[in-house]
Amino acid sequence: MTRKDYVLISKAIKRAVDQWSGLTPERGDVEAALSDLASDLAGELAADNPRFEANRFLSACGLD
Repeated sequence: MTRKDYVLISKAIKRAVDQWSGLTPERGDVEAALSDLASDLAGELAADNPRFEANRFLSACGLD
């Protein structure tokens, strides 16, 4: 991985943190937050690499 990859990941996590601030730690909130994070990362990675398989990534994350 390169510095560019780490920046991409940190930006996705920062957006998630900003979006989820104030959520309660209930199971549904946590699952939704993780799903949002994985989806955001998949979108960023797909934009960076046209051969990236977002559906395969999300499936590997347990989000079929």
